[in-house]
Amino acid sequence: MPKILSENQIAFYRNNGYLAPLDGIDPGTGAAMLQDLHAFEDAQGMSAGALSMKGHLCFRRSYDITFDDRILDVVEDLIGPNILVFASRFWIKKAGDGTYVSWHQDSAYFGLDPHDLVTVWLALSDATPDMGCMKVIPGSHRGPTYSHEETFHEKNLLARGQSIRDIGDAGNFDYMALKAGQFSCHHERIVHGSDANDTAGDRVGLGIFYIPTHVKSTIGRRTACLVRGVDDYGYWDTDPVPEGRFDTDIISHIREASERYVDPQYVQEADA
Repeated sequence: MPKILSENQIAFYRNNGYLAPLDGIDPGTGAAMLQDLHAFEDAQGMSAGALSMKGHLCFRRSYDITFDDRILDVVEDLIGPNILVFASRFWIKKAGDGTYVSWHQDSAYFGLDPHDLVTVWLALSDATPDMGCMKVIPGSHRGPTYSHEETFHEKNLLARGQSIRDIGDAGNFDYMALKAGQFSCHHERIVHGSDANDTAGDRVGLGIFYIPTHVKSTIGRRTACLVRGVDDYGYWDTDPVPEGRFDTDIISHIREASERYVDPQYVQEADA
């Protein structure tokens, strides 16, 4: 028996590879997270969006939100009761800055087996099509793993600027527009991307990457955090827990995880 989703919603996700919008956090929690985010960036002198793999460890409130029952009940309905947070990232598009995300598949670079990851994209601001909300190609998670070109384009928010070389007809896509506090879910293998933010307001979200505990790393032993259930497999070491509002001791761990993600020795799945 599903905890929160209907059978039709689960079937839609299985067939199309995404689900949106879903009700998540209240406005007060979202506003507090944005305050912590800006304080963290001011203290570190950098954008949190530059940390591509463990953004939720930047401050305590973002770590705690990965345990939120409103989110985890949905995730459990999609991947089962034993859940790890593998990674996360703040996706920040400043007003009119021209940044975008090219068409890509997360599975090409995440180094996971099997491909059972679900991404929760939590909107900390409104995310509309003209603000560059996410767009997905429905059902593409059931297709091939595409080869990606690593462009390292300065305006591409992806760590390697990875872009699918030959996507064919990308006109059949759906926008996943969200209001602040809502979230979407998408499958690791779905083709997705987003356009530039052409508005006068910033678009900010937190992408949280959840996996069931049976998923292994294919590129060596890495870290994750058990957020629900039990882990009977032991494939992952444990992430540190941020102490207090901010924990500067964890920054080196976050940076190391982000740097490993762009290490050229870890090739994309299609080229392995």
